[in-house]
Amino acid sequence: MKLKEKSVRDILNRLKWDPAFDFSKTEVVYRDRISGLKAVSGEEIDDIGHKFLYLGETVIPIHRVVEIKYSKRTVWRKLNMEKI
Repeated sequence: MKLKEKSVRDILNRLKWDPAFDFSKTEVVYRDRISGLKAVSGEEIDDIGHKFLYLGETVIPIHRVVEIKYSKRTVWRKLNMEKI
């Protein structure tokens, strides 16, 4: 899987729907406006929208995602993450 060439949404949908992957092993790191970097597991993500991730009543804009990990290994990282 060539993850670096795909969008955050494409990668998360592949990890969620492809039977070769277990979405519960996914971790999404994102930039929170107030508390800095936070992480959520795939189990917490209810829906992957066009521009947002939905976690119950929490909505995370996809542009705030800075890293995606699968089985504790980074599969995607935002290029300008060092500016955060």
